[in-house]
Amino acid sequence: MNLIKSMSAEVDAACNGVVLLPVGSLEQHGTEAPLGCDGMIAEALCRSVGKRLGVAVLPTLFYGYSHCHTSFPGTFSLSEKTYTLLLAEIISEAARNKFSRILLLSGHGGNRKSAEKALAETSDPIKAQYLGYWALPGVAEKEVSLFGKSGYHITTSEVSMIWYLMLGEIPGLFTGTYPQAIEKIDTLSPQNWRNRYPDGGVGADLSTASVEAGKELFEFISDSLVQYLKVSPSS
Repeated sequence: MNLIKSMSAEVDAACNGVVLLPVGSLEQHGTEAPLGCDGMIAEALCRSVGKRLGVAVLPTLFYGYSHCHTSFPGTFSLSEKTYTLLLAEIISEAARNKFSRILLLSGHGGNRKSAEKALAETSDPIKAQYLGYWALPGVAEKEVSLFGKSGYHITTSEVSMIWYLMLGEIPGLFTGTYPQAIEKIDTLSPQNWRNRYPDGGVGADLSTASVEAGKELFEFISDSLVQYLKVSPSS
């Protein structure tokens, strides 16, 4: 159930069920993928699974924590404090609407710290979870079988999936390979990131990226998420 298009009475009938919140980012993805790549993938997964299981899906939260990419045009980053408060408010609203469980499905690794703080701070009577789609059962192994090492930022897996979701449209230029990380890059300042990785990406060999592989991976993740929601613990 897409809450954007739902009527109030439909939401009332869905009470005591699961609601999914796709979360992503608005950040640079080099020349291979659009700024909204992370959120677009998370949204498509939630919409697919929402239809299959008949569960509610909230509007996608495209803004995330992407501070290290803010030297690149088009990146919009919330502060960790703001993002934590925002996620906590959404969790509280899900509880107020009498949903029994909310899963924050993320397409962006930088959201984890704020999301975990929001989960820790909520006292609402709702089972709340945060999960990057890559952490679903079997996904890491599937990525390796399709791509080998997928990379750190602008990964082969996300590029392939977004090409598939964009109906085969490949935006911009195809650079092929991004340099390996030379340090702990999540501590880099925005300007240092751009100085050391001027094309934006880190660690991916995109020679194995393809629409076909993106479709295969997306469908595998969708199946894994269905099973996760059916059998995983709710706390």
